[in-house]
Formats: sequence, structure tokens, C-alpha cells
Amino acid sequence: MTIYRSRNLRLSLAMGVALAALCAAPAHAQEKSASVQIAAQPLGQAFQTLARQTGTDILFTPAIVSGLTATPVQGRMGARAAVERMIAGKGLVVRQQPNGALLIVAAAATAQDMGLTTPVETPEIIVTGYAASLSSALAQKRAATNVVDVVKAEDIGKFPAQNIAEALQRVPGVSIVRDRGEGVFVRIRGLGANFQVVTLNDRAAAVNENVRDSGQSGRQFRFDTLPSELMSAVEVIKSPRADLAEGGIGGTVNLQTFRPIDLKKPVFALSATASSPRLADAVDPRISGMASWVNDAGTFGALVAAVYDERTTRQDRVTGVGWVEGRIDSDGDGALDGDTILVPNSTRPTLERENRNRIGLNGAIQWRPDDRFELNVDGLWSKLKIDYDELTYSTDFSATALRAIVPGTAIVENGVLTAATVATSTQIGRETSRLEYENWLIGANAKWTANGWTLMADASMGRAYSNTPTPIYRSRLLGAVGNVSFDYGKVGERLPNISFQTADLNEPTTLPGRRIEYRVNDSLDRQRAATFDIARDLDGAVRALRVGAKIEKRDRTYNRRDINFTSGIAGRRFDASFFEAFPVSDFLDGVGGTLPNSWLMPNPDRFLEVATGKEALLNAPLTRGDLRNSYAIDERIIAGYGMGEFEFPLGGMTIRGDAGVRYAHTRQTSSGHADNGTVAVPVRFERNYDNILPALNLVAQFTPKLQMHLAASKVITRPSLADLAPRLTINSNPTILTAVGGNPELRPFEAWQYDATLEWYFAPGSALIGGAFYKDITTFVFQQTRSFNLDGQVYRLTAPENGGNAYVAGVEIAYQQLFKMLPEPFDGLGFQANYTHTASKGTYAMSDGTTFRDDLTDVASDSFNLTAFYEKGPVGARASYSWRGKVLRDVGGAGLAANNDAAFGSLDFDISYKVTPNVTFVVQGINVAGGVQWQYVRDNRFAGYTDYGTTLMAGVRARF
Repeated sequence: MTIYRSRNLRLSLAMGVALAALCAAPAHAQEKSASVQIAAQPLGQAFQTLARQTGTDILFTPAIVSGLTATPVQGRMGARAAVERMIAGKGLVVRQQPNGALLIVAAAATAQDMGLTTPVETPEIIVTGYAASLSSALAQKRAATNVVDVVKAEDIGKFPAQNIAEALQRVPGVSIVRDRGEGVFVRIRGLGANFQVVTLNDRAAAVNENVRDSGQSGRQFRFDTLPSELMSAVEVIKSPRADLAEGGIGGTVNLQTFRPIDLKKPVFALSATASSPRLADAVDPRISGMASWVNDAGTFGALVAAVYDERTTRQDRVTGVGWVEGRIDSDGDGALDGDTILVPNSTRPTLERENRNRIGLNGAIQWRPDDRFELNVDGLWSKLKIDYDELTYSTDFSATALRAIVPGTAIVENGVLTAATVATSTQIGRETSRLEYENWLIGANAKWTANGWTLMADASMGRAYSNTPTPIYRSRLLGAVGNVSFDYGKVGERLPNISFQTADLNEPTTLPGRRIEYRVNDSLDRQRAATFDIARDLDGAVRALRVGAKIEKRDRTYNRRDINFTSGIAGRRFDASFFEAFPVSDFLDGVGGTLPNSWLMPNPDRFLEVATGKEALLNAPLTRGDLRNSYAIDERIIAGYGMGEFEFPLGGMTIRGDAGVRYAHTRQTSSGHADNGTVAVPVRFERNYDNILPALNLVAQFTPKLQMHLAASKVITRPSLADLAPRLTINSNPTILTAVGGNPELRPFEAWQYDATLEWYFAPGSALIGGAFYKDITTFVFQQTRSFNLDGQVYRLTAPENGGNAYVAGVEIAYQQLFKMLPEPFDGLGFQANYTHTASKGTYAMSDGTTFRDDLTDVASDSFNLTAFYEKGPVGARASYSWRGKVLRDVGGAGLAANNDAAFGSLDFDISYKVTPNVTFVVQGINVAGGVQWQYVRDNRFAGYTDYGTTLMAGVRARF
């Protein structure tokens, strides 16, 4: 058989499980009309072309079409109508399958009557479920002119994926960045999340900002704000077309929501699961549902989908590990030793806990009165609330000062101080806050087609608001605690050994109070856009011409206010009534290394009660620091494009593709405050720049099973909004003086990129694909650290700077197979594997004007994904392992400005059993092998550790 294919409430959980058995399943996609141009050619080849043009799956045996020529067909119609014309008078008929595919069979004969050695597949054995979604996604990749990978709804909904990012990590070249164990950002081909563009139904999406701490994300879309159940498909676009929005050197992630007419008949579906994060020791509910209605004529429909989920998280961490280069006084004689060595100076064990709840709603209205006109109005809204509680203590010391080290305790190995006993100060802190992230996008588009012309218009507006409705409170105690002994190993071996010689961190009077830090923070990101496109279908080699224009406006306001309440707290010793019992008994269990695993837990309400002068501070004007931290960015883009689509035979093969050019004009305004040493002065910077971005995509089809994709294009990534801000944020730690700044003069990243993939579709739903890519980045931005003087204090300021040229090159290999050829019951087996290797180099500028060449930061050199699955009868099982290699955060110089990420892998599984044709029970697991994240600095020295544990889930889905 040949197949050508196209492109929660805790109290509500029990009720949700019961209702799930009454729900109905989404139906299969309804046939759409498309522009069809089929010339007289071998019938099998014609079916392949039609599948690409209409996005419909077409199934047949090679023998049944052998020697037959397709009747020419031209015009706008559905795939089935086109097939019926192509096979008229040829003794064949077409049958619509439950999954939307078209099956071609003999008009009045069984398979045996036709003399086929391989019987025609009947509807009962056509692949369904996860295997069908993989096949459909592979077919869409095959049909596209550009390099693209697709994840379909079956894949997203049936994998142990808490959000879209976790579903995408199975895609070749895609890895994710996790926060509190949940996927937050996406990397494509090794490049960091700032190099990706995220769109929703092809529209630019507003972006939620990080309001938990001083670190900001800029343009990076937070996938934890968006439940996966609301999506029908996701495209990862690796090579652009001229008609696609610019801005992603790494690629574009296009999220697609459900629409009612695209479902064949009315839908009512509900699922319910309960998850148990083993480290947090909790049970969390998740409920999702969808209802869709379509009139009898199939011309008007409405849809609503909703998700509610709760999630309890816990992370055991060692962070804040600092290393410096310096000389030590190892024998206490008051003179520094001669050699400069690598010396540790801080460590911060941290327990982080969160309670999250998330609501997501998606609605759509679709009107398609005939094949010529279609109107869609859709909207998506989501809200994520996080109650955050962080407990921490630190060891802060200076082993490079005279007589700091107890004589005879220093151990130096290969130029590194690995162990010693030194005098230490310690800060104990607790941070509590509520964080909220709200995101919505509303859009409408219309399409009108007649006489070969297609006019399309789209308008949308989105808003992403992130804030702290309950201020962030940090209760701090700080003081000297005498000597501490430390012993640091290498990353992956064990945690540091830390022993306080005289101090007890569980004794209330050990440390005096320091202050309460108060912060309110909000970020509003708004996106508005309008596009208009015209397409003209043509005969001949050039199949279509397209032109279009887009106007887009984005504005970002970021406000932050910090107040320190010290009166009534600073220098005071507190009794036990100001503290609570440490909440867990197994902190940092399961890993080597000895350090205090419980300590005082301040009660923030009690500390607030005794703080005096709060009202005056709260009513005071914004300080210099508040003004320096806040900013506004306004970005306006006018873009237009022209492109052509072509297809023609050449020397026994078929060449198809697109070529075009896109122009974008960007006006960028950055506003904020600069500090002149006395006051914060308002400043405003404006930049205008233009980009001309050609794009070419070619597909050479050598045989019906073998083809090659070639692509070349110029691409840009605009700098992070936070990096463009004229801002300055000072670290509050009194012993480590650091600062973070912005740079309104940053230029966009620019690159020429080239792609080549060879694709062998050797069996239905199966393929072996190899590819190479090269990105020649002519300008890029990097983080530079230098000394900075403010109010008589010298800080280490990290700020973005324009860099020189760079490149990113790599290879991808992907393999997917459905083992339908095996005897029962092994014919339900399937396997996926992919591997990506990336190499990079860039030219960096030093603060003294010199340059050096090194790897690019935030690029993962290697990643791979392995998935094995089985679907047969009522049983379904899948296991997937996703691995990402080390990621450099700091290059050149001392290599101590940032902590690098060590390699990390996660093993997930999904097991399902269909108790009836309509009801399925599911068990899932995330990170079941207990993977942990390590960080390191130069010489592979320990710099950080994060353990978020394993999550298990169980639930029910029902479909009728």
C-alpha cells in the first residue's frame, strides 16, 4: 500500500473523572477546497501532487494505478472531487476513511480479483491514534516547500506533556529550557530561546515577562502559560518563506488552535487526570474539555475549549556558587602566596516550592458559506497564578584576604582551591510572593477566492500582563558565624561539603535581623497587527504569485519598585516565635556531599509586624534605583513581501518550491532613566533600521519516495526587549557587588542561512532524513562584564554589547518507522529517533578594545530524542528519552562570569488502555529516571545543582 499524505479544581476531580465517560471525541478533519492543478501524468504521481496541493492523505497500491494516466484537473475544489475527476472511467472508486484519508480501490473487485500480491488496506487496519498523527505530521513535512517539522494534536495530547514546549522536545533539533521542572522555553538547532519567533495561528503573540527576580526574558515566549490541550497542531519552521514573519534566526514556532468546521461533526470531549510530583508529595488535578457545533450544511460552526490544572512543585537546589581568580594566604603569615589560582567564595542551598493553577480558554467561530469565502474569528485567553515560597541560606567568604584561611587547612589541586576553613558570614532568607501571568490574543481573518484570485486579510491584538498582586517579600537575617570548612568537587560527582564549626543555623539567636525587602513588579506587553495578502493562481511552471503587507506594533512597559524595611529589624535578635519549622525532612537527599539540610524559616508576617516606618516608605516617591529599573519599549514594523511558487519537471524529476523577498522597516524607541551619579535623569533613544530578506526554497523529487529540500535565506532576530532598555539593576547582596544593564544601541542579529535535507520516505508513515544547516551571522549581541562605579562602590556590570561575525553550523538526522510489516502482535510497534549536532564560533569584543574568537554562548552542541511506542488493540505504550548536551553561558576571559549548564536528559512514558471503544485510562510519567541539572564553571568545577524530581499522572479520556 502506498500512502501519500499532506501537510484542573481539586474538588472537581472526582466529578471530572465521572463526566469523562460521557464525553464525545473530536471527529476527523472535514475536506477543504484548494487550488488544484493536475496535468496529464502517471496516476500515482498525480495523486502525490494532489496530496501536496490539498493537504489530504491519499492511499492506494502501486499495482492498482500501474499504467494509468490521470485526467487533467484544474480549479478550486475539494480533494475527493478532484480524485473523482482524475479516475473517471478508469475502473476505480474513492472511499473517504474515518481519519479523513482517501482510499483508492477497484470499482467492482476485491483485492484478490485484481490480482494484487499485497491486499488493499481496509479502513480497519489504517493507522490511527499516535501512529496516525506521526504519519500525518510526516506527510505535512514532506509536502512543504520549506524545511518544517510538525506535531499534531494526537501527539501533543497523548504524550506526558504539561505544555507545548514539552511536546516539541521530540522534534529533531529542538530542546527545551525547564523551570521548576516544567518546560518554559524552546531551543531550535542549539540556538537559545531568544532566537525563536512564536506565533499563534500565524499571528505574533505577546510575551509574558519574568517578574520573579531581576532576570528578564525579553522576547522569549513562556510556554508554561499555555496548556497543550488547546492546540490542534504546532509547526516548527526552520527555513522561512518570504510570506512568513521575520525575526527568528533559530526558527518559528507556529501554534494552531482548533476550529469548528475543520472538525467533521459536533464534538463534546472531556478528560481528567491527577498528577503526583514525588518530590513535592502532592496530588494535583487537571481537567480539559472541548465542545464544538457545526450546522447541517457544514457552513457555520462555533467551538469552545477549556483547561484547568493545578500543579505543586518543589526544587532542591544549590545555587549562587561563585568562583574568582586570586592569590591566597595559605599559611597565615600575612603574605599572599605567589600563584594566582581559582578560589570559591559563596554557596547558596535553596528550597523552592510553588503552588500553581492555570486556566486556559479557546473560542472560535467559523463561517464558510461556499468554496469562495471563509471567515474566522477566534480568541485564546490563559491565566497562570503562582504562589512562590523560597528558603535559603548562604556561605559568603573571601579566601583571598590576608589570614582568611586557617593555616594548614587549604588544599590546592591543579591551580584550584578545593578545600579550606575560613571565616564566614551567612544570610538566611525566605522569599514569598504571588505571581500572575495573563495572556490573550483575539483575531479575525477573511479569505475570498474567485477566478484564480485569493484575497486574505487578518487583524489581531494580543496582551500579556505579568505582575505581583501580592508583593514579593524577602525576610533577611545576616551576620558573622565564625569558621566554616568547605570542600568542593567537580560537577556531577557530588555537592560541596560544608560544615559550620561553631554556628547552628537552626538556633533563632544565631543571626541578627537585616531587613525585609519589598518589591512590586509588573510588565505589560501589547501586540497589534494587520496583514493583507493577494495570491494569483497560474498555469505553467509558475503556479502562483503572492504579495502582501503587514503593519505591526508592540509596546512593552516594565515597572519595578524596591523598598527595604530595616527599622525595627536590623541588628535585632529574634526569638523562636518569629520562625517556623523547616517544611521538609529530605532536602537534597539522594546525592553525595554533606551540608546543612535544614535551617531557620522566617515567618514573614511576624517580621512585618515589628518593622517600623513602613507607611512612610510606601508613600515615598520612586527612588533612583526604581527609576533605573523601569523602562518602556515601543516597536513599530512595516513589512511587505512578494513571492512566487513554482513546480516543473526536470530530467525525470520534479522541481517545486518558492522564491521571494521580504522587506521590513523597524522603528524602535527605548525610554527609561540614566543615573548621573546624583539623580536618575529621563532618557529616550530611537533607532530606525531596514532589512531586505530574500528567501528561496527548493524541493527536488527524484522518485515518489526520495526528495531533497534546499533553502537559502537572509534572516534577522531583533534584540531582547530587556536588553534594549536603558536600565540598571543593582544586586542587593552586600558582599558580592554586581549589576545588570541594558543597551538601547544594540543592532539586530543578522544572518544568511542555508539548509539541505535528503528525505527517504521508504514506507508508509516512515522516513529516514538527514540534513545540514549553516547560519552565517554577520552581527550578533553578547553579554560583556566590566567594572562600574556607582556612589563610590565598584560593581561588576554585565550588559549586552554589539559583537562581530559568527556562525552556527550543524547536522540533523531523523528516523521514524511504523513496523506494519511485522506479524501480529508486533505490527503495532514504532520507533522515532533524531540527533542534532551544532558547532559555533563568534568574535567577541573586550572592554579594552581587543577581540577574541570563541564558541557562541547559549548554544547546545548536541541533542537527541528516542521514542519507542506500541499501539495494538486496546493497548498503547510510549517511552521517550530527550537529552541535551552542555550549554556554555560564558566564554573567553576567566570563564567565571556565568555558570554553564551540564548535559541533561529526561525519560518520560505514557501507557494507555482502552476499556471500551470510547473510554481510555492513562498512566504517564515525567522524568522517571530522576534526572538532575548540574552547572559548572571553568575546569568543570561545581557551580550549581537542581533536582525537581519525578511526576506521575493517571487519568481517563473518553471518546464516542
